[in-house]
Amino acid sequence: MPMKENIYTVSQVNNYIKILLEDDVLLNNIYIEGEISNLKIHTSGHIYFTIKDSECALNAVMYKQDALNLKEDIKNGTKVICFGYISSYTKTGQYQIYVKNIKPKGLGDVFLDFEKLKEKLKNEGLFDEVYKLDIPKMPKTIGVITSETGAAIRDILNIAKRRNPSVKIIIIPALMQGKDAPNSIINAINLANEYKKLDVIILARGGGSKEDLWAFNDEDLARAIFYSSIPIVSGIGHEIDFTIADFVADFRAPTPSAAIEICLPKYEDLKEKVYNNFNKIYRGFNVKYEQCVLNLKLITHKNCFVNFLDMILNYEIFVDNNIEKIDKSLQSKIKESKIVLNANLDKIEALSPINILKNGYAIVTSNNKNIKSSRLLKKDDEINIKFYDGDKKAKIIE
Repeated sequence: MPMKENIYTVSQVNNYIKILLEDDVLLNNIYIEGEISNLKIHTSGHIYFTIKDSECALNAVMYKQDALNLKEDIKNGTKVICFGYISSYTKTGQYQIYVKNIKPKGLGDVFLDFEKLKEKLKNEGLFDEVYKLDIPKMPKTIGVITSETGAAIRDILNIAKRRNPSVKIIIIPALMQGKDAPNSIINAINLANEYKKLDVIILARGGGSKEDLWAFNDEDLARAIFYSSIPIVSGIGHEIDFTIADFVADFRAPTPSAAIEICLPKYEDLKEKVYNNFNKIYRGFNVKYEQCVLNLKLITHKNCFVNFLDMILNYEIFVDNNIEKIDKSLQSKIKESKIVLNANLDKIEALSPINILKNGYAIVTSNNKNIKSSRLLKKDDEINIKFYDGDKKAKIIE
């Protein structure tokens, strides 16, 4: 057990580290070459950014009094030489370079590599809309490639449970950051395609710096996304973040939360859409045959379909069906009903009294009553004789 006098507070440790850094001769006046990213110009006039190379990154700050002396504009992707000193921000214990001057050196290598790869894949057609797969309207199973411990998966599961809990969510864990992340994500995509039971894949990673998202600018990963037989929706970073994976994906969502909302329609919306679709078909059907002798049967058919849809909506399997199939089924029923209708109309017409009159028969009426027996008539009664082609009035002579 250490002696009490050897125990220090966090503040004491952070202040000590700050002194060590600022007393170091090398770190006190240092030039650092790298590429600017995550550039933020605060309303106070201070400039915050990250200076990086292909492997590492260092936080940087340039205070307003020094920023006013900048002779050239700087932006993300600019390769620069920063002059300043390394120190520690005692409140958080993070060390950074406090920049006194910046000398731009043109576009950085990392940014140029990104643009070169983007142009290369674009010319090969990997971004073309013609190759992008359609996102299913009513998926049964959704695969989510993401970190098991990230915030993205929690958001996705919460939204999925709220929108449609009957849809199955399969989590395929993968690294979302670092040099091993591209291969990890590629393996997850291959595993998802081998599983063959997914309707759509969501590639999700929460917000972060450009360095955190750099794994999604890998060429091999881009090709794995392109050749996936299952449509892939990317939900990477924030709305302003764009990666190579976003350009290749079949659909780009601005965030992981937006990705699951795009892939998963609300259960209530589906229910309403099916009923509206059915009613639209039935209204057209009913208008054509509302005067038909089989109208009652058609109404019964409607009630049967409504009961059938109610039964489907009480089970989770409802989401397995799609509206197009229901339309086709209804059209098939309409066609069958037309056949039955035409057959019955022929029978009705054959039994019609008008057709019987064509064979030489007539209908005798008196005072709008059918005369079924000669005993009902007496001399001088006026009668009406209906032939198939018209009526004639007559009078009983005897």
